[in-house]
Amino acid sequence: MNKQKISIVVGSLAVVIVLIFAWMFFRGSVKQGVSMEEPIDIVLNFYDQWLLELQSPDTDPYQSGLAQASILSKELKKKIKNAGGNVEGGLDPVLCQTTPDVKIATREVYKQEDKAQIVVTSRDQALTGQAIIMLLKYNEGWYIDDISCSPGEFGPPREFSFEREGFLLKDNIPAPYDSQYWHLVFEENDEQGHVAPLFFNAESECTNLKEEKTACVPEQFSETNKVLVQGEMTERGAEVKKLKFLEE
Repeated sequence: MNKQKISIVVGSLAVVIVLIFAWMFFRGSVKQGVSMEEPIDIVLNFYDQWLLELQSPDTDPYQSGLAQASILSKELKKKIKNAGGNVEGGLDPVLCQTTPDVKIATREVYKQEDKAQIVVTSRDQALTGQAIIMLLKYNEGWYIDDISCSPGEFGPPREFSFEREGFLLKDNIPAPYDSQYWHLVFEENDEQGHVAPLFFNAESECTNLKEEKTACVPEQFSETNKVLVQGEMTERGAEVKKLKFLEE
């Protein structure tokens, strides 16, 4: 086992955790509305209401005050206000589409102890825009911290809802993560320190460095092994379908 490698991975993760808690502490003086619902339900409810008002002939999210809802962060309210409400010929800053005539689909990218990311897309495949929503935990609830628009030009849909490269940690995973489970520590959008608990079953397939495929035996894993994990993201973590070892 490479103790130096473990120290580097755990150290970078610990720094991220400390920074997150410090950031949340200093934001504590700002009154922020939260919801006790699950992140994906918060997003779905907000977007359903946003669409309803966009499509209404009598009002819109800016007139009704929805664009300044308490569930949104102060910075996001300002961002939406500055973008304006002219969806005709422009990009709506919440929906991330150029038309309000859409039916939406939501997908949870990940959910961690203190943050979650949800993607909202149109069910019409001709509309490729995506709204990427970041939610943060505050006072035991969740709020929408940021919404960013992506053109969605990522090629065909992926087979797995979770597909990341990273390093395995278990015994050395810092609190508040549960060391009885293996975790994948990975990078997301150039941000280090993302963590996903891994859950294995009889169908989980592992591929070693010799490209040999077998049923996964987590008891034989080593900390800081670099791996590619493919699976389905759930509320508790990633259910592993395939795991490929990339480095010892």
